[in-house]
Amino acid sequence: MVQEIRVRAHAKINLYLDVVGKREDGYHNLETIFHSIGLHDDVIIRKQATKGITVYCEHPRVPRDSRNLAYRAANLLSDSVGGIDGIAIDIHKRIPVAAGLAGGSANAAAVLHGVNELFGLNFTQETLRQFGAQLGADVPFCLHGGAALGLGIGDQLTRLPALSDVPLLLLNPGIEISTATAFKKLNFSLTIQKKSGIIIETCLEKGDVMGIGENLYNLLEVPVFCQHPEIAALKTEVSTQTGVCGALMSGSGATVFAVMHNRNAARQSQLHFKNRVSFCTTTVTSPVGVSVH
Repeated sequence: MVQEIRVRAHAKINLYLDVVGKREDGYHNLETIFHSIGLHDDVIIRKQATKGITVYCEHPRVPRDSRNLAYRAANLLSDSVGGIDGIAIDIHKRIPVAAGLAGGSANAAAVLHGVNELFGLNFTQETLRQFGAQLGADVPFCLHGGAALGLGIGDQLTRLPALSDVPLLLLNPGIEISTATAFKKLNFSLTIQKKSGIIIETCLEKGDVMGIGENLYNLLEVPVFCQHPEIAALKTEVSTQTGVCGALMSGSGATVFAVMHNRNAARQSQLHFKNRVSFCTTTVTSPVGVSVH
């Protein structure tokens, strides 16, 4: 009998993010284009003899109780079937915490996928995505993976053609940004929609990497850059590097990603920044959000 399952929980970037209004429930309506990337956490889910849910993670900023989305994902599935005997979740972090890359949401998606498989719950992917929407706005996409247009709070997904192994450079200056604070500081009277996500959608359909790089857009850069001009400076500097098609802050930050012409250019830019920021790595676009390995 299988006692454990190992799931890769892939990070995401936003190629486009516009906030189109605030909802009565306090959330915001978005128009965003997500893309999965190769950077991932490893989530190992095991059956354990003791009842309950146990979360292990060496990262000091990752909670091990119900504040953790992965814990809540396991608890949600357990409650939905009238209880599951012991579940142990071991999270090996590579994705920076509170970085705009959906690390916590990716872990929750991995647990939904893994617990469903390990315990033979037989929920459909659509049902798992509905569970995911109860946990957080990014969880449904992390289950979906690849590329998608997200509407509503980001949970209403339409599949888009995914980019194949496009090189990326990721930079994080070590600043943790509160998503709620970033949204709270948006001033709708001062913001005008800069670009249409249709441009990015068309470029994805054509596989036009340069076109995507030239049309990257994130409205949340406005409030975040006002609070943290060093992130704006990082984006400006990486944009001038050789081989960069375009750069953008992902989600609510503080990670800045650059779409690169080729892997060599990505490696050269990584060498330029590696001793100057707290997190610097190269990766590629991914066609999946979660995968068993």
